[in-house]
Amino acid sequence: MLKRTNCTPFAIVGILMVLATVHCFGQGQKLAVFVQSAAAIPTADLELVKNYASQRCSIITGENVCSQGELMYAQRQTSTYVGNSITVDGMRQLAAILAADHLVILRIVRWESKLSYKPERSLLLLAATSFLNTSLQILISPLGLFLGIEKEATVAIFATVFSPQGDVEFTTTVTFEDRPLFSLLTADPVEAAKGAIDTALYQLAVAL
Repeated sequence: MLKRTNCTPFAIVGILMVLATVHCFGQGQKLAVFVQSAAAIPTADLELVKNYASQRCSIITGENVCSQGELMYAQRQTSTYVGNSITVDGMRQLAAILAADHLVILRIVRWESKLSYKPERSLLLLAATSFLNTSLQILISPLGLFLGIEKEATVAIFATVFSPQGDVEFTTTVTFEDRPLFSLLTADPVEAAKGAIDTALYQLAVAL
């Protein structure tokens, strides 16, 4: 005759442990991330940057992040819009309606692309092709001039974290340059903005 084993106590303990774990993970902080432009930025690019900031904040900090829809709804409901300035009372209203533990404002203060010329690159190519005949050198010389042109995309972000009471908890300024190979064709302020946002969020994650 087989002896019957009572597993009920063990099952109950296991369920309680799972519930406790879920409860602990559910206690994470909620962040509201606003991206505000203090520079001339194309609307489409700004929307890309906003979505990127929200997604990356969730990944980097591991916390709950308000959706763009929630942010827009909260601003409409409180008639408080995050712009060049916002009152402490407005900050408190937004935090309350969003149930946010921290309000993160990423203000883009610099957004630019500029061209520069690096003569050493052109000279390097011309020197490398000096053994070719004159006709080929004449054909290649425009390419040397092209390779000497460099495009640099630069974005600067001023990040501020506020408490639900409107107190400043953390600030940082990040400047990021996007200057890849063949930068004349591929340098992009959006990519520079992504780099600046990542840097700021990593600092924020450590601070919080």
